[in-house]
Amino acid sequence: MASGEVLRYLGFLAGALTVGSFLPQVVRAWRTRQTRDLSLAMFALLVTSGALWALYGLMRHDWPVVITNAGMVALNGALVVAKLRYR
Repeated sequence: MASGEVLRYLGFLAGALTVGSFLPQVVRAWRTRQTRDLSLAMFALLVTSGALWALYGLMRHDWPVVITNAGMVALNGALVVAKLRYR
């Protein structure tokens, strides 16, 4: 396997693990409807940051960056919605 290919797969794997690390928090927030201890500001900043990183990845045609950060925007966005909904 070429070095570039290894890096690409490594990027996808790291991205999948990063996005997956937020999944338990999203599931818990929606199941329990308890979001009191979640920081709205932090998750709003993570949504903004993820959107900017996804845009950066699009401009560079760096698909691991795009896909990872699109997933982060979706999951962190779900936490923002849960936080606003279940105050």
